[in-house]
Amino acid sequence: MQPTIQERPRHDCEPPLQLIPARRGAATLLRRSQTIKIINTSGHQVIDTWVFAVPTSTLSTSSLDAPVFPNIPFSTSSMTAYSAAANTAAAAPEYMSMSHTRASLLKLTPVVGDTLRSQKRAPMVTVVEDTSPGVHDTLIAACDRWRYVELGVRGYHESCTDNCWDALEKLAAALPNGEEELAEGLMGLQAGLGGRVPDPFNLFMNIPVSGEGDGARKSVSFEAPLTKEGDFVCLKAERDVVVVMSACPQDVLSINGGKPMNAHFQVLS
Repeated sequence: MQPTIQERPRHDCEPPLQLIPARRGAATLLRRSQTIKIINTSGHQVIDTWVFAVPTSTLSTSSLDAPVFPNIPFSTSSMTAYSAAANTAAAAPEYMSMSHTRASLLKLTPVVGDTLRSQKRAPMVTVVEDTSPGVHDTLIAACDRWRYVELGVRGYHESCTDNCWDALEKLAAALPNGEEELAEGLMGLQAGLGGRVPDPFNLFMNIPVSGEGDGARKSVSFEAPLTKEGDFVCLKAERDVVVVMSACPQDVLSINGGKPMNAHFQVLS
């Protein structure tokens, strides 16, 4: 019998395999040029993925330079043309944005070599390896408690939206002494984003776009993943970031084969 990913022997120098629990989330710090390997352990698990700029990095909200006033000489009066309200919005925490990435790439699904960008059009991560069929989604919002009510669920149900915030809080609490500024920045992301979780990069999610004619006549559907056990995607950090992943708990539709499962990740040097 072919051993599962968990059972396969690893070399001592190989980074540890870390768990994304079924129906729950996990988060990790990724320094510039490091790569995260996100593994579809079961072969049919969607992994909602977010990337946030580390709040203490030079392009984050701790600096009011380039992100707020891009490509404007400070010796001119151009800065004063912006309103205070617009500047406050421009200083919001930076996150990987699917809509801005689509505008940059001019495609719905990133492939190896493509760089995913923030809402400030800055590079966040680059897809450097993908052993899956390459079917991922950038259109669908993360599931949330209201989505499950819409689907007929009564009572509590896990969601990727809640998993994102829970994973960030858990990561902040686990940071070692000396990382208080980073922990505070992570805990401030929710307020800085107005409580809105960004649309995720839905790894391994199969959302076919079909129909003839222009965009108004197109339709989408929720289908089972096309991946196999052990398929993975590697994302290289273009700056210091925090990567959040949720092993999607969707068990009403077929996107996880009807049964959410564990997934795993590794941080590669």
